Amino acid sequence: MKILKRILIWVAGVVAVVVLAVAGLVAWFTVHGEREIAELEIVDRHTEAPGKFFTIGGYEYHVVIRGDVNADPTGAPILVIHGFGPTGSNVIMPLAYDLAATRSVIVPDMLGFGYSEKVAEPGEHFTVEGRVKALLGLLDALGVEEFDVLGHSYGGSVTGRLALTVPERVRRAVFVGPQIYPQTTPGDFVAYLPRPAARVAIWGSLGGGPTSLVGRACEADPTACDARRIARVKGTVDALLAINNTPRAYALPDELPNVQPPALFIWGDDDAIVPPESIARAAAAM
Repeated sequence: MKILKRILIWVAGVVAVVVLAVAGLVAWFTVHGEREIAELEIVDRHTEAPGKFFTIGGYEYHVVIRGDVNADPTGAPILVIHGFGPTGSNVIMPLAYDLAATRSVIVPDMLGFGYSEKVAEPGEHFTVEGRVKALLGLLDALGVEEFDVLGHSYGGSVTGRLALTVPERVRRAVFVGPQIYPQTTPGDFVAYLPRPAARVAIWGSLGGGPTSLVGRACEADPTACDARRIARVKGTVDALLAINNTPRAYALPDELPNVQPPALFIWGDDDAIVPPESIARAAAAM
């Protein structure tokens, strides 16, 4: 019995040491990360944004416009909707500029992304429905009635919801690698972390940190460094955390057969973000 008691005491001591070590590591990780955020998240979105700002529904949106949206050669401009990520429309901007060679294009940063306003509270404004409402407000402000729409990745869900909400205004819809069905991502687990640790986790994965996705891309490809700078716009981490903590509703898959405008699906067989089979499934459902 004495031996068993000694073993239990020894095990308890080891566990206590491990717990303290882990707690210390997490504390160091958090303090170091917060210091890095304070040092690097310093870009002012107003002074560096290449487009214009519009206030829609009480929030400020950054929008790049090419051509006369009320005099498109085909009779309606193209609305280009970016995917999920701190850099917003920057990722899809090369495609938008190519389209602008023959069409007028409207390329907004959705709320919380790119150079648009950084809102730190979760809410309806970060849902797909909230984003559709904001985009329609933008189009109304521009005097645009009918439009074609192209949505990439997460923007594909927004595109689908747009087509369902105002089918009479959407002439054609293009889905590029669209995320239509629910996916488990590392961000799903961030919601369970204490806020300081969650901020650092977001910064290290999606923010402008040197080890983040955009940070590593910049090291490998100098042309990607603009994206890293956008990811360092003040307030980005808090906005991403709020977006991550906003409940996501995926009712769209059940409604795909109801999409009325002509639709085109484009995807790559080696897409590492959205499984190609899920995109093919969405295309077949429509």
